[in-house]
Amino acid sequence: MAAERLFAAAAYRQALSGFRAVGEREREAGTLYSLAQTGSDLNQARQALGLFRALGWQHEAGCTLSLLGLLYSSKGEYRQAIALYGEALALSRRLGERSSEAMVRQNLGTAYRMLGENGEAIASYRQALDLWHAVGNRSREADTRSSLGNLYQSLGDPQQALDQLAPAREFFVAAGKAREEAQTLTSMGNTYSRMGQGQTGAELLRHALTIERRIGDRQGEALTLNDLGWVYILLDDWRQVRECFTQARNLYRQAGDRPAEAVALANVAWADLRAGRSREAIAEFEESLRRLADFGDRTTGAFALLGLAQARRALGDLAGARAAVGKGIAWIESLRGTSASPEIRTSFFASKQELYTFEVDLLMAMHRPDEALAASERIKARGLLDLLVESRADLRRGVDPALLARVDEAGRRVNEADRLRWKLRNAQASSERQEAAERALRQALADSDWAQTELRQASPAYAALTQSRLLSLPEIQRQVLDADTLLLEYHLGGERSFVFAVTPDRLDAFPLPGRAKIEEAARRGYRRLERSHGALARLPAADSQDELSRLLLQPVAGLLGHKRLLIVPDGALFYLPFAALSVPGSSEPLVAAHEIVISPSASALAVSRRELAGRRPTPGTLAVVADPELDTSNGQDGFQPLQYSGGEAKDLLALVPSDQRLAALGFDASRETVLSGKLARYRIVHLATHGELDTEHPELSKLIFSQVDEHGRPRGEDGFVWAHEIYGLRLPADLVVLSACSTALGKEIRGEGLVGLTRGFQYAGARAVLVSLWEVDDQATAELMKVFYRGMLEHGQPPATALRAAQETLRRQPGWEAPYYWAGFVLQGDWRAGRPRRTLNLSASTGSVHPEPEPRGFSRRSP
Repeated sequence: MAAERLFAAAAYRQALSGFRAVGEREREAGTLYSLAQTGSDLNQARQALGLFRALGWQHEAGCTLSLLGLLYSSKGEYRQAIALYGEALALSRRLGERSSEAMVRQNLGTAYRMLGENGEAIASYRQALDLWHAVGNRSREADTRSSLGNLYQSLGDPQQALDQLAPAREFFVAAGKAREEAQTLTSMGNTYSRMGQGQTGAELLRHALTIERRIGDRQGEALTLNDLGWVYILLDDWRQVRECFTQARNLYRQAGDRPAEAVALANVAWADLRAGRSREAIAEFEESLRRLADFGDRTTGAFALLGLAQARRALGDLAGARAAVGKGIAWIESLRGTSASPEIRTSFFASKQELYTFEVDLLMAMHRPDEALAASERIKARGLLDLLVESRADLRRGVDPALLARVDEAGRRVNEADRLRWKLRNAQASSERQEAAERALRQALADSDWAQTELRQASPAYAALTQSRLLSLPEIQRQVLDADTLLLEYHLGGERSFVFAVTPDRLDAFPLPGRAKIEEAARRGYRRLERSHGALARLPAADSQDELSRLLLQPVAGLLGHKRLLIVPDGALFYLPFAALSVPGSSEPLVAAHEIVISPSASALAVSRRELAGRRPTPGTLAVVADPELDTSNGQDGFQPLQYSGGEAKDLLALVPSDQRLAALGFDASRETVLSGKLARYRIVHLATHGELDTEHPELSKLIFSQVDEHGRPRGEDGFVWAHEIYGLRLPADLVVLSACSTALGKEIRGEGLVGLTRGFQYAGARAVLVSLWEVDDQATAELMKVFYRGMLEHGQPPATALRAAQETLRRQPGWEAPYYWAGFVLQGDWRAGRPRRTLNLSASTGSVHPEPEPRGFSRRSP
């Protein structure tokens, strides 16, 4: 192949001399273009571009701009490449050349990906896909699918990756395109490895390697060897790891691929680090970083810096380790905000958690607990922080109505696809039909995310937003805490974890066991506590209450006193009902002595307070949407009526004057009521109904309202209100109460906690949300809510105080002592939210309202 290229180049040079001699500028330009293609010569490509422009040949000028972009990309100069692609894109669009535009967008996607700007890369690939599909070029469409799937797998989204890779591979096999098949097999192997199926991943990669060696694709072979090395890391086969990485590096060096060689060198360094050769690893990481700096590859560079930090720490150089990991985190932070898609930002950040976790542990080893706490805050709920800042902006204002219509239509298609999936699942349809529905749903979700991303990119309000700032220790103490509140922030690490105990004037930090031990105990405890009403389940539940207390609370036992506990969990700790854990050294649960509030981060609470500060109070007090009319005609597939929710609703409404309340019961407990905007007038919104959790796609978690109208006709959308629709509400409530099952749960994302319905209501404007951790008992919930609301509306208690009193009341009633009945509800958000501006003391005859003093220990300042 190299000899053929040399022969062609020689022929082109000879022709070029002849064309110049006779002044044939048109042929001179074409020959320069061909020479540049053959020899990767930037100067010849620039000369060709100048001639094409002088001749007025716009199509050829666009092709040359694209070629220049490719040549700059091959040298690792991706910014220059992107600028050239931009010129080529504008030209192809002006000429209406859709195939040329598609090719440029595909190349743009690759350049953005190499810079770690994943949101822009996905956008470019998706635009290219649409164009290839429109012009009917299935081969190029498969190429782009392969690139997009590879990007999704690197972001830790294996299902999206396989949705793109599988049809691409199918096409390549049918078309006999061996090189492309091997590339796709490599991406699929990586994807299965990320899904925990390391042996399957290794088999696919070895298959790709066989194809590449058969056809002589040395570049592809190097890439596959590199990826196979990482799979062997997962399989703990370190001999094979170094062998693969070394072979890959040698192949890249022979090919003159300097960016890829720098990546392979970093991988060799990782293998040496894991084998205990720290000094060799340091030299290799430093050399790799020098090379990566030339190409702007900050994603690989950040992980090389993490390896460098680990190697320096292993040799006792803590300051050097701190400098390296700090630089790596700065690079990750610079890349994190490059996408307008919250989902992509969150996925990218979740995949980079290891740097932050190492930093926390390192700072604790350096005896800097205040900096370690600040580093812990950098990990937590960053996606939520972005959303809270964004939530106060009207992103739709000033945006093209056609784009807004496309966004709305994309959301409607998501609902339609999810309803079909739900019906097929309940009807126990064939696995083929259910899998087809799943694929259609994933495609609808991807389309909706892209439409939302386009909206943010086009929104003047979004462009004006500034990033939220994370809090330091003094800021947490000043902006979040008060004298009656103790912050317990948990950070789970690999070998050891930590709990930070913070008051307005003190910080203590204590080591805990590693993540695996704590999360195993937390998940076991959750399962036992949610079943604790069974006679045979009481002792195991009590054992878990004590075990978790020893693990999580014993180190801070001397600091608890009777303070309110603001708990920032981590990982599986979000599943725990902390109220049920034993007080250290006692058989009493934590709720016996403490109010308990949950927040995904201290910074998120501060941002929420700041964003909602000065909001005008709502005119009404309480809106209740409860006791929906459910369609039970489907037998076991239908939702069963909530026997006690109607009585619960009436009890709550009786606490509020008629002009201060909204009662939407029975047929009126509908999707239309929730989405109508009526609930925005009330300080407290109470929703008593069924809920359905989707842990894979949290935006599809839903609340179920009346499924039929008063004439027995089916309601639109089956009465569902999806979490992604809740994000679109305007709901300036102090408190939202979800008296439904498992509404606190969602998809667990590293660094974000559980993403589900709760986040939707916080985005919509709620200061605090009361939610459940498991399938709550209908009768016990009705009783708990009655006591809870009386505490707030008759006795002036803030929600955290009222919740504690209600849980205490319930657990002391015979038959309801088990945590299953009372511990499932947790308060998330601001404990100051929902504090009555005045206490309702209703006279049976007049319904008059009399103000009462607030309880001691709480500020009279409005929330």
